[in-house]
Amino acid sequence: MQLHGSLQDLRQGDESVTQFMQKAKALFDEMVAAGRPVSLEDFNLYVFRGLRGEFKDLVTSLITKAEPLSYADLHSHLLTHEFVHKSSAAIHAPLLPTPNISSSALVVQRQTFGISGRGKGRFNGGWRPNQSNSRGN
Repeated sequence: MQLHGSLQDLRQGDESVTQFMQKAKALFDEMVAAGRPVSLEDFNLYVFRGLRGEFKDLVTSLITKAEPLSYADLHSHLLTHEFVHKSSAAIHAPLLPTPNISSSALVVQRQTFGISGRGKGRFNGGWRPNQSNSRGN
């Protein structure tokens, strides 16, 4: 009964997918050794129930499969999701705040680097097509 209760109460918390799945598998194996095996379908449900909220969408799609997933397949799906979620979180992490530059500092930068902001030069509107070419001469 204690093993079954431990499997039902299993929660991922701050653990990685691999750590969580190893704990779940150890409880599953202990249940088998005690002569009270848990079906693969029930094992999957206990794992789904114990996962963090970030796995909700994945669980919704996996629970609709006709056959329960093997330990290896379930672990693989969860690892992939964990990797994608961590990568996505890193991409969408907030950027470091930009320093607050005063308008006087921008004027100094413009003067130092020769930036006039008046549109001079070929790429800033100063270039005009040859008048003879524009008239068709």
